[in-house]
Amino acid sequence: MNGNLMVRVKEKQYGPISSTELRTMVRKGKFSPNDYVWNDSQEEWVKAQDIEAVRKLFQTAPLENTERKVIAIASGKGGVGKTVISASLGVGLSALGKEVILVDADFGGANLHTCMGILEPQYTFLDYYTMNRETLEDIVLDSPIDNLKLISGACGTLGMANPKFSQKQRLIGELKNLPADYVIMDLAAGSSFHVIDFFLSVDESIIVTTPEPMAIQESFDFIKLCLLRKLQQTFKNDQEALRLLNIEGDGNLIYFNQPLEDVVGKIKNSHPDIAQKVEQALSEFRPRLILNMVMEPDEIREGMSLKTAAFELLSVDLDYMGYVDYDDNMRQSAKSLRPFLLNNPNSPAARSIAKIITLKLFNQKHISAMMKKWQLRRKVYSQAQQYPTFEEKNNDIICSVKCFYWDECEFQNGGMPCRVRNLQPTMKF
Repeated sequence: MNGNLMVRVKEKQYGPISSTELRTMVRKGKFSPNDYVWNDSQEEWVKAQDIEAVRKLFQTAPLENTERKVIAIASGKGGVGKTVISASLGVGLSALGKEVILVDADFGGANLHTCMGILEPQYTFLDYYTMNRETLEDIVLDSPIDNLKLISGACGTLGMANPKFSQKQRLIGELKNLPADYVIMDLAAGSSFHVIDFFLSVDESIIVTTPEPMAIQESFDFIKLCLLRKLQQTFKNDQEALRLLNIEGDGNLIYFNQPLEDVVGKIKNSHPDIAQKVEQALSEFRPRLILNMVMEPDEIREGMSLKTAAFELLSVDLDYMGYVDYDDNMRQSAKSLRPFLLNNPNSPAARSIAKIITLKLFNQKHISAMMKKWQLRRKVYSQAQQYPTFEEKNNDIICSVKCFYWDECEFQNGGMPCRVRNLQPTMKF
């Protein structure tokens, strides 16, 4: 469907508007099947119900009665494939007919839009935070994939990497009202406070890690910091409770002195109210885990090891969703600007992702899960054939002092291929 539409409601015309804006009008009851859309090729107004692409909006618009789910995906460190997993889950869920919005919440290093083949986003989070666009729904972008949309981050914008608490609260509130079955947030790597706050504020939280010892350790530390933050928020007005729980420090420094289970056991008799609140916080904090880039069967056990450590040392019941096989094509999919699930839909890694979606996100069992996997793989294979392809430009652009951006560019390397513009791909349909 054309991204710039002219529509007519009764005798009043609107436009040009995007398909996302039209979807919003439909959802709010401001545009009906009996209203009109301008057809450029026929040069006439056509009823909305007579245009297939527009008619679909009326079939998917009533999302108010469905259960929306906001999912945050994080990692203790970078380089574990978090963004690839985020994009793949979005592609897989949309292939099963779910309305999905991917949100690039890595404000300091946004790159999810390039994974989806969108080189120059029309709108980004910068438009939202500067009030250039009033709501999150106003910056939702279409993607080349049916049912899958995107909110792009604003990479390299001063101040965006550390949003204020009020900005985070406003963002979370609007995320939960977006017109989608699933909203998937691709968070920044690491354990900054804003990442942890987002991770704790959503319906479902997923940690992505690899079997490497450093990645496992960073994931454990991330879980611990999330729990500390949750307990700190639970007892923010009760310094005595924080003292009893051996949670020390203030501001940006908080830490445990001993296993939480031991501490709670000691205070259960003397302060049952505090112990009860801790148990309630633990029951609410149920993060999930995906083990990525598994090369050997023995490495699969690392996921269970992390689950065991989280339970024994932190009393956190970590839900192990499964593993994804290592695949060299993940790097190639990033270079070709195609979501991995579409770049190699029949690979073991793609099948692993399909299994996680059907068994863990959809909670399907046995035959039902198998049928869902077949449905997903058929749809993904079909989308892969239709997805636009990209290729690098043949002519190198050489870095030079004559470049218009020379004085401001941080990638200056005179005489060598430009590290920025030379990588810009050309789309061919």
